[in-house]
Amino acid sequence: MFFVNFLYSQIDNKDYTLIWYSADNNILPQNSVKSIIKDNNGFIWMATENGLVRYDGNQFKTFNTENVAGMTTNRMSLFRGNALKDNIYLLNDLADYIRIKNNTASIIPKNKIPKQFKISNALYKKRRFYNNKIHRTDNKYFTLSKKYIGLYQDENKLLWQVKYAYDEYQNFFILNNIIYNYDGEKFIKFENGKIDLIKIDGLKTNNFSIIINNVSQQTFFIVEGNFYILEKKHKKLGLRLLLKNYDLSKRNIVSAYYDLDDRILYIGSSTDGLLVVKEKLFLAIPGKNKDGVYYAQVPYQDNQFLATSGEIFTTDGQSLSNPLFKVLNDNYSLMFDKMGNIWTKANNIVYCFHKKSNFITYNKWSFEDRVTQIFQMNNGEIIVGMSVGGSPNGKLYTLGGTKDKPHFNFYMNVPFNVTYMLQIKDNIIWTGSHLGFHQIHFKEKKIENVKETENNYVRSVYIGKPDEIWITTYGNGFYLYNQFTKKTTSFPVDKNKYLLTSHCIIEDKNGYFWITTNKGLFQVSKKNLLDYSNKKIKNIYYQYYDKSDGFATNEFNGGCQPCGLLLKNNYVTFPSMKGNVVFDSKKVKRLLPKGDIYFEQAEVNNSNVTIKNDTLNLNHDFERLRLFINSPYYGNSNNLNIETKVEGPISQKWESIIDNNIYFTTLPHGTYHLTARKMTGHDSEYRYKTLTIIIAPAFYQTIWFNVLIFILAFATLYYVVKLRLKYVRLKNIHLEKKIAEQTFQLRNTITTLKDTTENLREQITNHKKLIGTITHDIKSPLRFLAMTAKHVYQNPNDSEAVQDGIKSLHTSSFQLYNFVNNILEYTKVSKHENLSSTYCLYDLIEEKIKIFLTIASSKKIVIENLIDTNQTISNNRLLFSIVVHNLLDNAIKNTPSGKITLVSGIMDNKLFFAIKDTGSGMSGDIVNLYNKQDIKSMQTQEKPGMGLQIVTELLEIMKAKMKIESTINIGTKITILFLNTK
Repeated sequence: MFFVNFLYSQIDNKDYTLIWYSADNNILPQNSVKSIIKDNNGFIWMATENGLVRYDGNQFKTFNTENVAGMTTNRMSLFRGNALKDNIYLLNDLADYIRIKNNTASIIPKNKIPKQFKISNALYKKRRFYNNKIHRTDNKYFTLSKKYIGLYQDENKLLWQVKYAYDEYQNFFILNNIIYNYDGEKFIKFENGKIDLIKIDGLKTNNFSIIINNVSQQTFFIVEGNFYILEKKHKKLGLRLLLKNYDLSKRNIVSAYYDLDDRILYIGSSTDGLLVVKEKLFLAIPGKNKDGVYYAQVPYQDNQFLATSGEIFTTDGQSLSNPLFKVLNDNYSLMFDKMGNIWTKANNIVYCFHKKSNFITYNKWSFEDRVTQIFQMNNGEIIVGMSVGGSPNGKLYTLGGTKDKPHFNFYMNVPFNVTYMLQIKDNIIWTGSHLGFHQIHFKEKKIENVKETENNYVRSVYIGKPDEIWITTYGNGFYLYNQFTKKTTSFPVDKNKYLLTSHCIIEDKNGYFWITTNKGLFQVSKKNLLDYSNKKIKNIYYQYYDKSDGFATNEFNGGCQPCGLLLKNNYVTFPSMKGNVVFDSKKVKRLLPKGDIYFEQAEVNNSNVTIKNDTLNLNHDFERLRLFINSPYYGNSNNLNIETKVEGPISQKWESIIDNNIYFTTLPHGTYHLTARKMTGHDSEYRYKTLTIIIAPAFYQTIWFNVLIFILAFATLYYVVKLRLKYVRLKNIHLEKKIAEQTFQLRNTITTLKDTTENLREQITNHKKLIGTITHDIKSPLRFLAMTAKHVYQNPNDSEAVQDGIKSLHTSSFQLYNFVNNILEYTKVSKHENLSSTYCLYDLIEEKIKIFLTIASSKKIVIENLIDTNQTISNNRLLFSIVVHNLLDNAIKNTPSGKITLVSGIMDNKLFFAIKDTGSGMSGDIVNLYNKQDIKSMQTQEKPGMGLQIVTELLEIMKAKMKIESTINIGTKITILFLNTK
């Protein structure tokens, strides 16, 4: 299989476009085109000796042994079957049965060939004859056997048969389901079991060649350089001319096919390939102008028109010998006024040729500025538009003066250069300029601009109806303006954007506009344009024509007035860079791209893949997909515009395809719908075709895999959550333990803080009381010191008194010192401090007695230490010395005179110490308070002195108990029992 571009051989011909395609220009695989048919889908098929060729109007595709499975040779014979029923067969030289169906060729196994298409052979008159079958369009077929001609239906059911002897050189052909024969001398018809001689109208000689195409029921005659097709009209056979004055005698013509709808003739040669013949729709008249360039033109008669060169042209292509007028002009303006005079211009000069002198005499007016256009109003008044040199501004002049001496008068300034002028109402001139489109109110000298056309170079204006003003521009396409609604519509252009430079619009009587450009001619339905303006349709179909349709050049001319004509005989004329183009608007038949769209072939990773039932299945790992999309169309390729859109996991908007194929790379898996569309030309409608592309998912993209992954993920998540919960539980247990430990520590800390706070509170309270006690207890010694010092001071000469006083001072100050020292030692003692040591209890008591001995003597108190001199004790000596000091101090204080006794011993296996005085005693409340040894209660109640309280607190530290026995005015005994000391 191969595709080719148009490297063809085109022959210049006035009436036809003739193109030869051959193997010489690498288009056909071989030059012997033995048979030609058109299938039911619109494709042209050719049988050659090097394969089967299919043509779609744009590309040739070859089917041969390389791409058709089972094909054993590329040498093809004639087509057989029924093209209208899409049953086309042919044989090759090795008797392979090849079937053409669904736009492709395939080999049919011999056991599956329908009986009506099988070919048998037999010997007759010592020669081998093939029993050929010629198929009709109604499932019936003719058989040509050894000596009979018969008509059969379906499975070999004989309907009629006639005896007729013939040889292989006779020509059997079929037309309108009737079979004929030419035996070299006469034409014979076989119908309903009868044999009749017939004549063909117009065939006046036997010097002709006959070309038979029975699959298409077409028969052709080549007569004296003309090519005809056989037709039946009014029950008679006649010839219709398809190609005239073209010599095919040396081309070895062996096959032909004529497309009745498209009016295209295909002629096959055994040596020169394929000739495609199209009748030219347009006629280019070169004219006698020196450079061949034409612009403005006006109607002259029903079938004639006048050019600015003065030439008169006829619509059959003739140019009259003598010009109507002779003057050098710029070609841009030509006009007949109401008197029949001809007006034209040359830069800054205006001419008027007089009809009464057969356009020999003329008036001439010269201006300072360049004349841009000449126009005659409805009332007959002549207006001249001018361009002011060096500026965008212009002027309007009107013709005045007398009939004998006419002259132009300045009328008004305009802010533009006039390019085109037309009129509907008497007072309004619709004017095109290089700056847009304008409405000039002539009497009022007022100008209204059409805003949407600002800065557009207007080339021409066409007014079909008062509410339909059509404007062509240079660079921005064309517009429709409604003067009543003030609506301006800008139209979409063709795919090549040729219509951006629109020169002229001519409306024919068939409802079509003809629009010239620099690159060809366009035909468009006026109804479609109006529907687009009213938003009834979204796109517009433009039929495109180029020089292959008969122009001498694709470049038409504009910027002149008039820019084109519709003559009374329905011919349209346009000026071009090479002559004038004329055509009969009623006879131009549009060749529309109305055929179906086909997804021809898929190429995946450079390998062909079959498309079945408009569905293409692909593996997920494909790298490159190339789809071939075609639609048979035998007109200008610019009229066939196929667009595609993709819908699926990945979507794509409408895009035009290039070279009839589209590429994709590595699409995600899923189902895609690739839709192709093209405009058919009928009311700008679309024809659609959709291909479903299914890209299989990889195993890891399937539902089951996803389900499995989900299950695994769920199980994994479950166990992860489970392990996490277990971890969290363990963590919580550990955390609870840690919290418990920290809580315990915190509680201990809080308890410690509470104890510390309590201790601080106690210490503050004690300190307050201590200060009060110190103040109270120091007060008496200090007073005693003061009194003694006064007595000594007053009796300085009494040596005994002085001596007693000094002694008393020493004793009191020493006592005061010991009191303060005792207090200081107490304040240094921690409540929980109890450092034990072993010492002699007797010695400690003696130390304390010596301190208080002087005071006791002064109060006539006897202190007895009855403790065993060898008695030892183990506890905190400092604390116990403070205890003894306080007890001894209290005993002396509370004993005016008498005796204090200190003893120790063992009680209940525990050491005890006791001090007994004969003093004033203590009240029962005080005794009970201290016997309970409730420190907190003692701190909250008022009690004299600090001694016993200090003793109580110190005994608590020393793990000892105190018992008080006291009687008022008899004395007190305090016993201390050491709980852990022996």
